[in-house]
Amino acid sequence: MSDQAAKPDFQIGKSAALEGDLITSQVHLSADADKRPQSSASFFLALAEFKNGRLEDARLRTKAFLTHKPDHPGALLLSARIHLERAKEQPPESLSAMREMALERLNRALTVKPDFPAAASLRDEIYGASSRQKMEATLSEFDQKFQKASSKEERAALRPLFDELVKEDAGKGWNNDPVMAKISFLQRAKDFNWAIANYDPRLVEVSVELDYITWPKRIQELVKGRSVLDVGCGFGGYGTGFLVAGATEYSGLDPQMNLESSRAKNKRIRKWSDMGITPREIMEQNPAISLYQGTAEEIDFEEKFDTISLHNVTEHLIYLEDVLAGLVPLCHQDTNIVYLHHNFYCWNGHHFAPNQPHQIDLDNAKHREVIDWGHIELVKDLPDDHYFKTRLNRVRLDDIREITERHFDIMIWDEIPSSEATLARFSDGILGRFQKTIPSLTKRDLIVNAVYCVARRKG
Repeated sequence: MSDQAAKPDFQIGKSAALEGDLITSQVHLSADADKRPQSSASFFLALAEFKNGRLEDARLRTKAFLTHKPDHPGALLLSARIHLERAKEQPPESLSAMREMALERLNRALTVKPDFPAAASLRDEIYGASSRQKMEATLSEFDQKFQKASSKEERAALRPLFDELVKEDAGKGWNNDPVMAKISFLQRAKDFNWAIANYDPRLVEVSVELDYITWPKRIQELVKGRSVLDVGCGFGGYGTGFLVAGATEYSGLDPQMNLESSRAKNKRIRKWSDMGITPREIMEQNPAISLYQGTAEEIDFEEKFDTISLHNVTEHLIYLEDVLAGLVPLCHQDTNIVYLHHNFYCWNGHHFAPNQPHQIDLDNAKHREVIDWGHIELVKDLPDDHYFKTRLNRVRLDDIREITERHFDIMIWDEIPSSEATLARFSDGILGRFQKTIPSLTKRDLIVNAVYCVARRKG
């Protein structure tokens, strides 16, 4: 066994990567992967990035790995899979070339390792010998008949196709694949009748396209078979994502929600888009989804929830403690409250462009203002109505932990570091500069990108 393979961090990161858990993979693999692109940590982190739809990150990392280890069969297979996924985004005339590149890598993998079933299976898929074609045909038939079914009898007639589909393997990447996302929904449904009442094939497709399934997938063990309250849900697009991940009921809450607007944020490209359906229409078509324009204090919830989710919300809550305290009455003894908190004091904590160092445009005055933690100094000179002061609470890491612990017992507290490219821009001089105005600021405050927290009500 290699020294690396014996390390607990590597084993945890590897297991997380195999499960498609990018956040945990980053926590345990990033440092070694970015330092040594030829390491096993780099390979498994690329795998996690691929499974979470970060194709360009996965492509670059795998390319660097293969530069050092050109005959690694697993990396050759991963490279082939990346090419096939990227082919879906290319014009039809590029499809053949992309498939040929994938085949070239698969053939190399099978030359090195003839008894490599995963590579042989993927090669068969490219040539059209995959069971996926049958799966897609069955799902297409199910969707067509579902759309036409108007009576109870017609819907009941869908049962044989439903039973066939729930036997399929949805795989690990169902958050990035509309076919597998639909199958995941059907498999995790409470029962046939519930599935038929809440199934919306077009909404599943859009949820994959705009990346509203990745976060529910990330916390699926806290979601499957449970009722979910999603605080700060935006326009309500996460509802279908949580149902795909196995939630039995979903309630979305946001004071800024417009129940009549179909405008939604595309999480993949960080731009606004049109989802083609309004929150009110989502509720009308999905009895398991309820959406509320307001706050927990304003809405009179009678029920308690099994899981309460705040995804990149806590940093926006100006009255953070009041909100967390207001969630306590909505918890029963086994309720999990889970949040992903984006740290204001990290390199991209400003929420503006650039999000990563490679996006920096020094000709852009707005970029020059915020890069390399400049947003921290910028705050003192901003007007009171600026976004940094009205929409970002600028809470420190120790402070949000302390606030959380006043109301909940913390079960998991994972601090996720910034990317290696970001950390390369850090220096003790930068920290010293900020400590002149914020003496208590620490290196940790500046290099931790986010916090993943799971907690339960005290007592």
